Amino acid sequence: MSDHDYIDHTYVGFDAQSALIVKVVKENTSGSTPLWPHIQAEAITEIETLYTDFHVKHVAAEAPTHNKIDVEERSAARKHFEPVLRNFCQRFFYDAPSIVTDAQLESMNLRIRDKTRTTHGKPQWRVVIEIEPSKTRTHTIRWRVAETGSKAIPLDCNGWVLAYKALSADEPAPTDPEDFGHSQLVTRNPFVVEHKPGDEGKRIAYCGVFQSSSRGLKGDWGEIVVAVLP
Repeated sequence: MSDHDYIDHTYVGFDAQSALIVKVVKENTSGSTPLWPHIQAEAITEIETLYTDFHVKHVAAEAPTHNKIDVEERSAARKHFEPVLRNFCQRFFYDAPSIVTDAQLESMNLRIRDKTRTTHGKPQWRVVIEIEPSKTRTHTIRWRVAETGSKAIPLDCNGWVLAYKALSADEPAPTDPEDFGHSQLVTRNPFVVEHKPGDEGKRIAYCGVFQSSSRGLKGDWGEIVVAVLP
C-alpha cells in the first residue's frame, strides 16, 4: 500500500482492506458496551452493503471466465464505494483520535495519523437537498453529502444551515442564499419544514450549506431548489 494514501490502489488489495475494515468495525460496535459507540448503525450498514456489492463484482471480474462487462461493473462499483469508505474512515477513525487509536488503524491496514498540527477551515462538503410534499404547509426535506452520497452529518460539522424563502407569484428565485431571509440548523434526515398560513400554493426556494463544529465556518452553498407548497 502506498505511503501517501490509506486506501489500497489495487483491486485485490482494496477488496481485502475493505473486508477487514467492515469486519473490525462490526466487532467494535457490537454488544451492550461497544468499543466504538460513536459509529452510527446506518453508516455501518451503508459501507457493508456497498462492500458486498463491490466484492461480488470483484470476484466476477477476477474469475477466469470474466468478460468486459464484469470488469466495467467492478470499476463502477468501486467508484461508488470508495468515496463513501473514505468519508467513513475520515469521520469515524481519523477525526476521533480519543476513541480510535493508531494501533487500531494499523490493524485495518490504515495509515496512522499525521502528527503535524493542522488548522481546520471551512467544511469541504456540499449538501444536496430533495423536496417532498407533505401535509398542508409543510415540505419534507431529504438530503445527502454531494461528494460521498452519505446521508449523515460529516464529523467535522455540527449540521447544515437550511435557508429558505417563500416567493410571490411572479418573483424569481433569488440567486444568493444569504438573501433568503429565513434559516435554521438541520441535523435530522429527513427534516420537515413548516411554513406559515397563507403560504399555501407559493413556491418556496431552499438551499443548504454545511457548518463546521469548531468555528462555525460555512462551506460552499449547494444548488437552489424550488418547490410548490401544498
